[in-house]
Amino acid sequence: MTRDLILAIDGGQTSTRAILAQRDGTILGEGSGTPCDHIHGPNGRETNRLAIQGAALDVLRATGREAGEIVATGMGLTSAAREHRASHVFEAIVRELFSPETIWVDADYVSNLYGASAGAHGVVVIAGGGSIGYGVDTRGNEAVTAGLGYLLGDEGSAWYIGLQAVIAATRANDGRGNPTALLPFVCQHYGLDSVREIIRVVYADAFTRDQVSSIAPEVVRIAGYDAVAREIVITAGQKLAEIALAAIRILYPAGDSVDVYPTGGVFAAGPLITEPFTSCLSKEWPTATTREPRFPPVVGGLLQAVKSLGDEITPALLDRIERTLCEK
Repeated sequence: MTRDLILAIDGGQTSTRAILAQRDGTILGEGSGTPCDHIHGPNGRETNRLAIQGAALDVLRATGREAGEIVATGMGLTSAAREHRASHVFEAIVRELFSPETIWVDADYVSNLYGASAGAHGVVVIAGGGSIGYGVDTRGNEAVTAGLGYLLGDEGSAWYIGLQAVIAATRANDGRGNPTALLPFVCQHYGLDSVREIIRVVYADAFTRDQVSSIAPEVVRIAGYDAVAREIVITAGQKLAEIALAAIRILYPAGDSVDVYPTGGVFAAGPLITEPFTSCLSKEWPTATTREPRFPPVVGGLLQAVKSLGDEITPALLDRIERTLCEK
């Protein structure tokens, strides 16, 4: 059996995505799995096993290929934060199914950058339920900024936007803040007779972060006509720029050019996020250029797997990935 296939996996807190590719970059198909979560959380190992193996088996079924054909695997996982020092756990999960020659596994912010930049250096800012910045310079030096979770930060994220909206509603209710359409919205969304009842939601044993972060798109919509909501969203964009700037200042001398890639669902909010992000970035670092990501994070895992085999990332390979990925 010829071993010439590469499996790439992007494991997030919403879902897990897999692609299977030939060694020349031709994408054969895609698969999906359940969400990943913190490896040291409750049932963390089993949660990640189900996500990784489920996505891998799904793409193999979709393409009609066999596990023994996989020569390399690249995984960017939200659950593989370097602070956890758990790479061996994820490698073992893969080897329960098949035995590739190489396994690359790292935090998802690494694959985010390499997907967005097509393997080049630069800085990525990821803003979804949480937020984090990651950069690499021309010498391979790295910087990680923010990304310490909802208790210690996640500035600019969907969590941040949702939380600030709830706080603004409570402040408007008792006169500490300006009147805002967020007050009736929060009461209606959570089914509250009074906004003070929100403590029954956020302090309940069954509370989950997405109960707050999921209202971010509606906060953005309200920001179209409400000054308080607009200020929350604009400030979120500025805080995301600060995350990028922190990574830039660690890695680059003043005046150096740097490409910055905004990724994640929060940036889909449009100009209310992207304009303050770009404006703040340009003001503080005029030689920074905001660029659209070329590939999704799962391709970053693919490129890292290709490199782990000692293969070169060529323009032809990147073009083949781009063309065949669009066909799927």
